[in-house]
Amino acid sequence: MQCSCKHYGLKADKQARLKCPFHNDKTPSLQLYYKTQTAFCFSTNCNTHGKAIDVIDFILYYEKCDKHEAIKKAKNIIQPGTTTTQTTVPKQTNEKAMFLERMFTYFKNAVHNSKPAREYIESRNLDHKQIEIGYNGGQFHHGQRKDESLINDCLKYGLLLDLGLKSRTGETAYKPFGKWCLCFALRNQNHEITGLYFRSTLANKDQRHFYLRDRSGLYPSYPKPETQKLILTESIIDATSLLQQEEIKSKYEILSLYGTNGLTEEHQTAIRKLKHLTEIIFFLNGDEPGNKAVAKYAPMLKGEYPNLKITSAAVPKNEDVNSLLQVHSPEILTHLIETRKEVDFILSNGGEPPQADIFLSNENQMKEKSTITEEPEPTRSKAPITGLDTNNPYNLKYKGNEAAYQIKGFRTDQPDSLKTTVQTIAEASDITLKLDLYEYKQVESSCKLIAGKLGLRKDAIEADLMQLTSLLEQ
Repeated sequence: MQCSCKHYGLKADKQARLKCPFHNDKTPSLQLYYKTQTAFCFSTNCNTHGKAIDVIDFILYYEKCDKHEAIKKAKNIIQPGTTTTQTTVPKQTNEKAMFLERMFTYFKNAVHNSKPAREYIESRNLDHKQIEIGYNGGQFHHGQRKDESLINDCLKYGLLLDLGLKSRTGETAYKPFGKWCLCFALRNQNHEITGLYFRSTLANKDQRHFYLRDRSGLYPSYPKPETQKLILTESIIDATSLLQQEEIKSKYEILSLYGTNGLTEEHQTAIRKLKHLTEIIFFLNGDEPGNKAVAKYAPMLKGEYPNLKITSAAVPKNEDVNSLLQVHSPEILTHLIETRKEVDFILSNGGEPPQADIFLSNENQMKEKSTITEEPEPTRSKAPITGLDTNNPYNLKYKGNEAAYQIKGFRTDQPDSLKTTVQTIAEASDITLKLDLYEYKQVESSCKLIAGKLGLRKDAIEADLMQLTSLLEQ
């Protein structure tokens, strides 16, 4: 496809898009897919009639010739001046992969048009400009996008569900799969999209994860054949969080499991292909299911690969990769990987990996090794911190007069601010907000929001946060 575009003087942008040459196109609507050597125009006015085209079709439409002439032209583009009559039949494209590629491109573009999607992505400290994230608002089959072939494909592959209902206009009503969800692409070893994963942006703890039916493919893709060190995460968002860190991505390959019971046969097949692999690193959640998963899968992998080093990162209790990224600087992820422990150590301790205390001791060791020498401060008695539970440095707890609060982390490197993530809990409800406790207007508006959400008194919440601020300062 690159050769054809170059031959006709067409240049795609960084997103592999260009103004479609097959109709009057004011903005780039033709998407190029270099892996499958295909293209798709998203305009309803296009002469390609809304279907994916391969290299031969591209030439056919551009030259306005028949298929035989297009094949000859393609051969001449690849091998100028050739006279042989032998032709190469283009590889049959994967219809499902092409369809999912088309839909994932639509979902990626939808992020730019949805403020709630962008706000949710930012709340997870993810960057949709750096990594591939889509958003499904459930509108892809409405309005100008409504097309019989599109609806049939969506029904075929599971993006639409026919519930046998009729709309008010008498038309068939369809239920979109993965509505109001972030979307991530699962890829096969040819880097084709063969599955989609949807992560709900709604606060429903029972229904958060959705996979398109007949799930296949891995996230972000099959590891490179030359992989030596492979990190396994518990979730796709955790893997995405690591992919944003250039220092980690440059040293390790990253592969997401599908939950604590999600080391599938496809994962194992991909691992078996890695002939240069020397180490597998578990970076799972710091909770009981994560610990059990390490205890389950580590011996299994060790049994199949006795010469392979199996290690695990010491994730603080009740934290995961993404939650750490939300409230700490990215260096904490690098540090946890660098201070990982051998799996034999974990198993000898009853399957309980080392957690926050190991991290803190290593952090202190790093400070001791610093080349900067400072005069020791004189010993002084510190004011007692009353009411603030500091047993878990990554999840401080405070019981106020109006509600309970959990502080997920705060920065101490900026003396003119006190930035933190505060979870306010009242009975069975809670709300989590990022705050700078030194910004009065922000605190005041947040107290109003918390009070309205949880049915509490605004002035009482303000009093609690004032006391909490004092405790955090200590």
